[in-house]
Amino acid sequence: MPASNTPLRRLQISTAATSLGKWAFVVTLSVYAFRRGGTAAVGLVALIQAGPAVLAAPVLGLAGDRYPRQRVLLVTNAARALLLAAVAFAVFEGAAEAVVFALAALFSMVSTANQPARAALIPALARSPGEVSSATAVMGTVDTASFLLGAGAGGVVLAATSVALLVALCCGAYCVATMLMLGIPVDARPARRISERPLPALAAGFHTVLSDSRLRLVLGMMATLSVIDGLSGVFVIVTAIRLLHIGTQGVGYLNIARGAGGLAGGAVAFALFGRSRLTIALALGGLVLGIPLVLLGQFAHVALGLVAWCGLGFGYVLVKASGIATIQRLSGDRVLARVLAVLETTLVATLGLGAILAPALESLVGLQDALLLTGAVLPLLVATRWPAIRRLEIGARVPQLQFALLRNCPLFAPLPLATVEGLARRLVPVQTPAHSDVVTQGEVGERFYLIAEGRVEVVQDGVLMRHQGVGESFGEIALLHDVTRTATVRTLEPTLLYALDRDPFLLSVTGHTDSHHESLEVAARFLAHSEATGQAQS
Repeated sequence: MPASNTPLRRLQISTAATSLGKWAFVVTLSVYAFRRGGTAAVGLVALIQAGPAVLAAPVLGLAGDRYPRQRVLLVTNAARALLLAAVAFAVFEGAAEAVVFALAALFSMVSTANQPARAALIPALARSPGEVSSATAVMGTVDTASFLLGAGAGGVVLAATSVALLVALCCGAYCVATMLMLGIPVDARPARRISERPLPALAAGFHTVLSDSRLRLVLGMMATLSVIDGLSGVFVIVTAIRLLHIGTQGVGYLNIARGAGGLAGGAVAFALFGRSRLTIALALGGLVLGIPLVLLGQFAHVALGLVAWCGLGFGYVLVKASGIATIQRLSGDRVLARVLAVLETTLVATLGLGAILAPALESLVGLQDALLLTGAVLPLLVATRWPAIRRLEIGARVPQLQFALLRNCPLFAPLPLATVEGLARRLVPVQTPAHSDVVTQGEVGERFYLIAEGRVEVVQDGVLMRHQGVGESFGEIALLHDVTRTATVRTLEPTLLYALDRDPFLLSVTGHTDSHHESLEVAARFLAHSEATGQAQS
């Protein structure tokens, strides 16, 4: 991703700050809970955080579609900084555990609005499909690096200081993230549809996923990944102590291996995404995550255990980053944050499910067979669903100028990125000399045009209606209403146009509710302006 995209860089640095604070807070809160009530208290605080978060995610995810996503991130970062300040004060003053746990639950609830809004903001800031994928890959690497630093260094700092001080430092990280968000431009959101009622609006993310087999496939893979994450979070302790006999310090070694694998997975994701190889990344992540675990289930060896957990980290980052990038491309902009909120809800719920299933699975088949079964799930899923994964068809390179013209056109802005990418490949360049008629009033319309270079004038019944320049478009009225051309469009200078034929134009625009609505509004504005101009002339 080009270093010149300053807003994306700010978003990445802000994400690094929040991830660092999040992981340090997770470790600190777990230690606090353990000191107050042992292992049961640690489980209780995890449940207190996860339960409300699952319920809040769909509701708060709506904020990322209703309001500018930059504002959502700004507000949620500031809110979490205030909540962490309250936690630090409560711990310092010796408040009851219930107060601390309640504040932690609120922190977790507010956080559910952050991930969907952040992932949905990336396409708005990116200037090409490659930047979207690359930025998403970088975010996965950032989170892994923050896990290593936040969970690792956080434990060291906590041993030398206090819970209250470390939570205060986490608060500082969120304050830094909030300040960084102030430097990111506000993304404009489309006007809310009057017909969109509250309940359907909340359910729009679920409806979008259920109505698209490609989204269901990706979400299913992500849910499976999260269950494996929950299982491995429990198995890491038993594997280190009972299977590999390397003691409690072995848990640390395995987690370090997982973090290192995650960093490697982020680097590979960045390389693959740069070549638009999302489906390859999705499959590779599943295989690398699962096969070493299967081998560890057959051969208990310390070196193989480290490799297995390294593969876990590698595969987790690769599958999650490619899954999010795929969802970004397949979901329309108006519902993107809500679809990502469905993902967030699914990940939180299935992570808890995996943690609950782990003891039962170990008791039923034994630890080694449990590791084998856990590792086999994703490779089997990739093998059985590979034709469907390949049909996602988002791997071909996209012409960036054509893509940018379409994305900046109001008619196509609501469409999923994958749809816009496909249309960009179908645009036909039309080089037109100065003072030439591109379309003539009264003729049959067969194409829609985008202006890449030069300027044109629009003339209706001999009256100059307007001038148009780079980034603007014309020709939609005849296609949408199946009428002859309503005006003549003439070039004022040598002009480069990109034309889209009738069939792909109508299929993409009329097949998507928001895009169709926008196109009708554009056409209605033009016709109303034409009538007003004609009356004024008469």
